[in-house]
Amino acid sequence: MAVLAACAETPRLSAPRVTVDSVRVERITGAEASFLVTLNLTNPNAREIAVDAIEANVSIEDVSVGSATLTAPLKLPANGEATATLQARAGIAAALGIAADLAQRAQEQRASGQPTRVRYAVSGTATLEGGVPIPFSRSGDFRIGPPAR
Repeated sequence: MAVLAACAETPRLSAPRVTVDSVRVERITGAEASFLVTLNLTNPNAREIAVDAIEANVSIEDVSVGSATLTAPLKLPANGEATATLQARAGIAAALGIAADLAQRAQEQRASGQPTRVRYAVSGTATLEGGVPIPFSRSGDFRIGPPAR
């Protein structure tokens, strides 16, 4: 009975918030494209929570880049925030498709002096200690090209 009473007194945890902060090109070569996805995690609880895994599917210009994963578990501080950076790598076929699309669009926009906008979509799940899944997703765009003047 004492064990049940102790369990009943344990406060229920609120789900942490996982948001996609940014996506950016790390590099594009003839054989591979690499993108960095930065996530912000916010813990509304009065105790630390372990994030065991994060897996995300990444698309650039409607081309599936593949998955990005957390390389090591992280601790989300009580009533605090943490940042996780994931890396997604596209194979040669996706890298060539993305590079060709971006090169064409950059050439079209060069005359106007506008930077090239790159569309992305990220969706995935952060898995907390005990296997609790927290889904997240975001789509948007980021800019490549010369900085704004």
